[in-house]
Amino acid sequence: MREDNEYNDYFDDTADDEAQGQSSIVSGQGTEVTGNHGGQDERRPEGGRRGNWLRKAVAVLVTVAVVTVALWAWVIYWVPYVIEAQERGVIVELRKEGLIFDTYEGQMVTDQRLAGAAYKRDFLFSVEDDSLAHEIMELKFTGKMVTLTYKEYRGALPWRGKSKIIVTDCKVQ
Repeated sequence: MREDNEYNDYFDDTADDEAQGQSSIVSGQGTEVTGNHGGQDERRPEGGRRGNWLRKAVAVLVTVAVVTVALWAWVIYWVPYVIEAQERGVIVELRKEGLIFDTYEGQMVTDQRLAGAAYKRDFLFSVEDDSLAHEIMELKFTGKMVTLTYKEYRGALPWRGKSKIIVTDCKVQ
């Protein structure tokens, strides 16, 4: 009689689960078989979702890498490390060049080099502003002393010019 009651209790529990639309049977091989309203069984390892922590870790690492590269590029190419400096000399050359991005590239012999100091090289620069470039081009080969105000970046960008030095102002002495 007792066995009949256990048998009936089992079927009553199963009927309640089916009325709710789900059934769960644990097999002896370490997997759980779950059923849903559609009648399709889905097998998954015991313990739930195992790969989620790995996906989250990879997403965090990729996000950190992208942010790091973006910050590095911003500091190298868009933040000048010399904001306002001046160099004095005679403009020797200024030319417009480039295939895709037309930029003005120039060269100036500094006053220290003119005075005989061998340690100072020619001053190479780029100009972004067209009107400033035309003003500097008029001073080329005149022999007049010119003071160039410039910004210096850690890296060069193709649309800004070949040089890391970008001239922002020009004054004739």
